[in-house]
Amino acid sequence: MSRDAPLITGSVFSHGTMDSRNSEKTQRFLQEFLGVRSVRKSKGTQYVWLGGKWFIACLKVGDNVPPRQGEGFRFGLLVETREAVEAAHAAALDQQEKWEIQNITPIQSIDGTRAFSLQDLDGNWWEIYHRPGHLYDDLFERQAANA
Repeated sequence: MSRDAPLITGSVFSHGTMDSRNSEKTQRFLQEFLGVRSVRKSKGTQYVWLGGKWFIACLKVGDNVPPRQGEGFRFGLLVETREAVEAAHAAALDQQEKWEIQNITPIQSIDGTRAFSLQDLDGNWWEIYHRPGHLYDDLFERQAANA
C-alpha cells in the first residue's frame, strides 16, 4: 500500500482551546472539581494542564461564548479505576448546582471502557472515563506495526 508523505510533519500536539465566560469560576471548576492544574498566563487567559506535552488554552470571552457543538466534541479525562468513574459521577450529580454543570449523562460501559460526560458552566463537554490498558498507545503501535 503506497502512502503519500504528509504535507506537514508535526512533532507533538501542543494545545487545544476552549472558551470561558468567567475566568475565576472556570478556574475553580477546573481545579477543585476536575482536579486539573490551571495557571493564569495573562489577563483572562489560562493554561489548563494535567501533565505531558499537551495543554488547553482557556480564553475568556465573557458572554460571547459561541453555541456549543454536541457531546461528541469533548475533552477526555482518564481516571485510574472504574470506581473513580462512579465516584466522579456521584460527585457531579451531588454538586451540579454548585459548579453550574449544565448536563450529566448516565454512566455507560462499552468494550471495557466505563464513562460518562458532563457539560460545564461554559458549555464544554468533558468525558470522565476509565479504559483498561495503556490508553491508546497500544492502538497506534499496532497500526504502525501493520503499516
